[in-house]
Amino acid sequence: METKDKNKFVLLIQPKHGSWDKIFCRLPESLLAISACPHKEGYEIKILDQRVEPDWKKKLVEYVGQKPLIVGITTLTGPSLNFALEAADIVKKTDKNTKVVFGGVHVTLLPEQSIKNDNVDIVVKGDADYTFLKLLNALEKNDNLDDIKGLYYKRGEGIIFTGEPDMIRDLDALSESPYNLVDMSKYSAVDFKGSRSVSFMTSRGCPYACKFCANATLHKSIRIGMSIPSIISKIEMLQEKYDYNIFLFLDENTSAGPAHFRELIKALNGLKRKIIWATTGIRADMIARLDDEDLKNLWDSGCRAMDIGVESGSDRVLKYINKAETKEIMGFANKKLAKYPIILKYTFIIGYPTETDEEMEETVDFYMQLSSENPNVFPMIFIYTPIVGTPLYSESLKYDFIPPVTMQEWADMDYKTWLYKYPNWIPKNKKRRLEVISISSLFCNSNVKYKLATLFSKVAFLLYHPIAKFRFKYKFFGFPVESFLSKLFF
Repeated sequence: METKDKNKFVLLIQPKHGSWDKIFCRLPESLLAISACPHKEGYEIKILDQRVEPDWKKKLVEYVGQKPLIVGITTLTGPSLNFALEAADIVKKTDKNTKVVFGGVHVTLLPEQSIKNDNVDIVVKGDADYTFLKLLNALEKNDNLDDIKGLYYKRGEGIIFTGEPDMIRDLDALSESPYNLVDMSKYSAVDFKGSRSVSFMTSRGCPYACKFCANATLHKSIRIGMSIPSIISKIEMLQEKYDYNIFLFLDENTSAGPAHFRELIKALNGLKRKIIWATTGIRADMIARLDDEDLKNLWDSGCRAMDIGVESGSDRVLKYINKAETKEIMGFANKKLAKYPIILKYTFIIGYPTETDEEMEETVDFYMQLSSENPNVFPMIFIYTPIVGTPLYSESLKYDFIPPVTMQEWADMDYKTWLYKYPNWIPKNKKRRLEVISISSLFCNSNVKYKLATLFSKVAFLLYHPIAKFRFKYKFFGFPVESFLSKLFF
């Protein structure tokens, strides 16, 4: 485990995510992205992924003993923060002089709060593709950090903020992710008949302004994407170098509009080696604007699954959250897609501030309607979770929500259980019903199986699927055994 040049040694940590790790384990995309430039310049990067390293604590102590330039940890609001904070604590107990740098979504949304943690020396705000290399160069030379935008760091008893970071505007200009830093065989994006799959982002951000989404804070409501030739080149590289033929595009919005989507489909159809692909982000109103020939080309290009945010079965709620779509549009797109066996993950949210019981029932009914009109659908219902940096978070504060005030408390903002831990607008007798609806929706439809990329999740599905199916068939959401099952499985 010896390193070549300790002054160039950089340790990056991917924390566990919690229950989602039992369903799939995708590449540590963000850590690979920020490693690209430093790796190219000769820094020795080690990625320690808690999700795939059972003895990560032992390895962490050994790596810290080698005096890394920094230990960088990516953060995500919720249970993942527990594992990030645990790693930082181990680092400081092993060597209090080792610099701990936090980056990622959570600290970008709450940088001032995050830097106050005793075990955090530096916070990197925003996309760090270029910032991270500048930080390493400065620390290596013991230079001042004040000229590097996007940093929060401690100086004496004070906290210094170096200014808002520049946004990444050109994804094509970024260096390729150094996949040699990880064991690719340990990761699986989705499961199409047991074949190997890989994920990558073709874009960042989204131009829409849904009130529950932090995109406006993270990406200023701007979508930037790889050029289509760059997407094709990356696919061909992953085919030739790693023998992948199944791809998941990890995007908020893979399409920049119908014209762009048609060009992408055409390019994917032109690949010499045909692929299977899926995306985590497509809008129903864009699908509604495609014609029959477009849909045939979509299928021929290898598209086998798409995630579409429906969000609610109430038009009043859709307008309230600024979705800029209607049930009519979503239903129309659903029927169009029914002509092809493309698996559709529809995500719904219940428990919004101002949502009535009747509107929640509308969402359950729309869940069932879309499923009946398209045999390839698997809808999933989540409980609304207030996220800092979103318009709906600010509104939640007006409806009795008292938020966490430390990073450790934010680790308890689990989407399944936060409503039991922090004061909010949901009546006590309604919380269990929301939980039952949410958990059973995840297991109700057998089309979900392609998302289950671990043995554990497949077994859990087989055991609970009959119960979940019964609940939605008869709209029976009483007797909440799901609370026990949730603790058992997740």
